[in-house]
Amino acid sequence: MDKGPVLLHLEKVTEHYAELLYSHLSDVRLYEYLEDNIPILSDLKQKFKFAALEKSPDNDTMIWLKWVVIVPQQQYVGVVEIGIFDDAYAEIGFMTFVDFQNRGYAPVYCSRAIALARSRFDFPALYASVNEQNHASRKVVEKLGFELYNVNKNAEFVKGKLSDELIYRLTFS
Repeated sequence: MDKGPVLLHLEKVTEHYAELLYSHLSDVRLYEYLEDNIPILSDLKQKFKFAALEKSPDNDTMIWLKWVVIVPQQQYVGVVEIGIFDDAYAEIGFMTFVDFQNRGYAPVYCSRAIALARSRFDFPALYASVNEQNHASRKVVEKLGFELYNVNKNAEFVKGKLSDELIYRLTFS
């Protein structure tokens, strides 16, 4: 496979993306390492409506930045989000849609999302919470320069058993 430059762009999530992305976001394979349930379309629309306003649907003090990742062929590759809390704590989350996994997209789009967020907001560090079993996401955050910060033992129930939640941190100087 060609490892040349990855061409993609980020677009701010708006409510209309809910229907466009639903077939990707309802793929059971994306939730293998998550405690989240597959969303229903109406819930996804509501969440995307809040995301368009840069607000969290369940935290009044959080700024919620969310983008859809698109390649030049107008294919949707994934989503990335950064939540910034009033105490300057910030956390990133991302999902690469199944047909686009293992192609090198995630580090590129996460890096762009971080740059966009940092151009607008000042936060001293960015955190990522990753299930210990999710080796692909661990590789992505490590490639971005995140370092293991904390381990929450048996914090998640995934694949029918308890597993550790790994907290990674990327510090900005």
